[in-house]
Amino acid sequence: MSGPNQVENMTEMIEPILDHLDGIIWVLNDCPKDDPGARYLETVKGAGRIIHRPFTPRYWHLMNETLFTGLTEEGDLLIWTDPLERPAAEFLKRVKTEIAPFMDETQTTCIYYYGKPYLFRYFETLQYQQSPHWTLTGYPGRAIEWSGIEPNERKVRLNVRPEKRKDRFHWVGHYSRYYVEFPAGSNTVALGLDHFPPGDRNEQFAIRERRRLEFRFLMKRLGFPLNNDGLKALLSQPLDPEVRGFLEGEKILSDYYHYTILHDDTVVDSHNPAHAKPIMQAARTAEK
Repeated sequence: MSGPNQVENMTEMIEPILDHLDGIIWVLNDCPKDDPGARYLETVKGAGRIIHRPFTPRYWHLMNETLFTGLTEEGDLLIWTDPLERPAAEFLKRVKTEIAPFMDETQTTCIYYYGKPYLFRYFETLQYQQSPHWTLTGYPGRAIEWSGIEPNERKVRLNVRPEKRKDRFHWVGHYSRYYVEFPAGSNTVALGLDHFPPGDRNEQFAIRERRRLEFRFLMKRLGFPLNNDGLKALLSQPLDPEVRGFLEGEKILSDYYHYTILHDDTVVDSHNPAHAKPIMQAARTAEK
């Protein structure tokens, strides 16, 4: 799944493993059909399908498109990967001869790799759920974590985000986009709950999510679009007490304000609220 202008990532991912695939199912969001990546995928899709559709900030909905094509049969093996990940040919060439028999012998239907579903058998009951941090549900049998068998990512699936994302502060806008753009039902504020005081995590999540939705409602009421452009426009104004209160209570917003508005590059990529920078002093300084 991806948007436009991803042909480099597509070719880097697909070319080394193409001989080990029967087909490719790829969801393209807001992507013109003459996009170089879209044209490339059509040449390598094999028995798969390239799906064009509008983006919606509900990842589970977008991802389920890959499961509901009618192209897959019960028991087919599927491999899921992100454009910024590189499945290893060494792993894929072992799937049919070694790994699939191992899965059958151990009644394993889903293989995770470092916490994400990676290789699994298709069943009609499968569904992706939650957004933006998704999970796969509905598979019978066992699930196993393959990193316990092979921890070396280069032999299984390599994460290339660190080398592809040249801006070391990419995370600031990444987290804020999830915070303001994704609708009710998002699980983005589940990140960092392990740093909160001991208590009921579900209750803590509900409180934090309610505050997130209240902030989104505030942005809408004030006429700002629910995206990073709207957030920047809102926080570029002198902060009124209501807006400042939200910044003081949410590290994601605090980090965005400090980095984007105050150009403070000492913000820390951490979901620990103890690492949030003070807002009151910063706000007074900015307003001067």
